[in-house]
Amino acid sequence: MNKTYSLLNTLLQANQAGAVGTVISGHPEICPPGTKFVADHDEQDLLQEMDPDLFHGFREEIAGVIKARTPKVVEIMWQEAMIRVFIDPIVPQAHLLILGGGHIALPLVSLGKLLGYQVTVIDDRLSFANPGRFPQADQVICEDFQRAIRNQVIDLSTYVIVVTRGHRHDRTCLEEIFAKTPAAYTGMIGSRRKITALFEELRASGWEEDMLNRVYTPIGLDIGAQTPEEIAVSIMAEIIMVNRQGYSLGLKMKNGGKSGGQ
Repeated sequence: MNKTYSLLNTLLQANQAGAVGTVISGHPEICPPGTKFVADHDEQDLLQEMDPDLFHGFREEIAGVIKARTPKVVEIMWQEAMIRVFIDPIVPQAHLLILGGGHIALPLVSLGKLLGYQVTVIDDRLSFANPGRFPQADQVICEDFQRAIRNQVIDLSTYVIVVTRGHRHDRTCLEEIFAKTPAAYTGMIGSRRKITALFEELRASGWEEDMLNRVYTPIGLDIGAQTPEEIAVSIMAEIIMVNRQGYSLGLKMKNGGKSGGQ
């Protein structure tokens, strides 16, 4: 049991997703009730208390529980015995990564913290990336976008917002994000003309269409937002929709893309 708690603590300290499973009905000899597993985000058993072949039978269900972040009871037949396991997700704190410290970043930080996100702001200008400008942020990084993004952990708990000051920086940010593990959400602000031109450049550089389709752009839900505060609300509403697996006809659908809920 101590090893179980130690592994859970390790995942939580690393802010990583995973799942813990407990056998609630099994076989007293081959898999007694109380047998556990602790799976990481790659569905690997860190505890190794359960027979590896039996654990493998649960991997697909473990992946589903981690993705849905909802507990589930699962049954499989194993050596002519019905094994029932309660699988509980380990849910890391969501991370809001804001690339660009301009006027929209200010309300984004406030809303992100209000909604319980860990918030990081990156900009390459000291006047736009300092703790005095963003006192609520967990981390403010003043560094070249390329280097800063390469040093960030990006995973399915990361929600990336690209709101830099220019086309060149947007491209750098997207290419660095594409090169890493997929984020839960990547959104980029910009006009249709700017987005079209940037995506044509990315296609010419060899980036596949399915990669470009991951980007929510135009960013946010269609609420008619005009001010920086309203735009921030629109963006965070879209992130909530993705995080909670909701559905809305956002700006991306309106402009010919897929719906935000997909």
